[in-house]
Amino acid sequence: MQSAAITSSEADFCQGLVRAIYKDSKSQGVLLPTPPKRNQFQESPYTVLEDWLDEALEKLEDRQLLLNLDEFEKIGTAINEKQISLRLFDELRHLIQHYDQLWFLFSGVKTLKEIGPNWSSYFISVVPMEMLYLEPEEARELLLDPDPDFTLRYNEGIVEEVLKLTRCQPYLLQLLGAAMVTQANLHHTDTITPELLKAAIEDGFIKGEPYFTNIWTEFTGESEEEILAGQSLLLKLAKGEQPNKNRDDISEKALQYMLRHHIIEEIDSLYDFEILLVKMWVKQRANA
Repeated sequence: MQSAAITSSEADFCQGLVRAIYKDSKSQGVLLPTPPKRNQFQESPYTVLEDWLDEALEKLEDRQLLLNLDEFEKIGTAINEKQISLRLFDELRHLIQHYDQLWFLFSGVKTLKEIGPNWSSYFISVVPMEMLYLEPEEARELLLDPDPDFTLRYNEGIVEEVLKLTRCQPYLLQLLGAAMVTQANLHHTDTITPELLKAAIEDGFIKGEPYFTNIWTEFTGESEEEILAGQSLLLKLAKGEQPNKNRDDISEKALQYMLRHHIIEEIDSLYDFEILLVKMWVKQRANA
């Protein structure tokens, strides 16, 4: 579930949840009860949701249902903006505890603790899992054999260079992979050369602008002051400079925030970007 509409009200959330389950189950050949009408959710969203789930789960028989709430931080934002009440947390906790066929996957870029105290207190039983990078062999397979009909080939050293640039980060691997396919098609070739990789990187910076900008604006600090300090630190690192040892409290908080979110890392008391491709993007920004 990723639609912005589902966080506009509790009725929209419940209706969106039901519609997502119905549509995805139908695509798998499982026909569930027809979703209730919108006005029914508006009158009593959680009762209508549970009544429908009771019928739907009977149709699933012994099958399990995994619900992925992607970018779940948006729920926290909707609660802070009073679009949704804390009753939603009560309902989600109730579903987790009492519906054995339902499994929930909350995926996002922040921990429950970072989103706010309500999340941690309501979802004590939730098990956090940090997912960062693929193993090198998994990343190579993604580049070399993503599809049975894949015919693209790489000059010697190209694959290893892509792994180095992306640190096997799934999104960036797919971003560069797609950009290399685009470049191969533009040049009517099935072989990626260093020149085409260079062009693919530039194309990736354009296509991946939202991702890189999100790092720049959302993961350089928490407050406006920290964000500015964090951006300044990234610009220094991109130029090969180290942060000031006698940095102020704001800069220290920004640095720790970026360490916690794997934007930068510390090795032997020296700081650098975790991902080279992100460093290259920031360096371009510094030179712009």
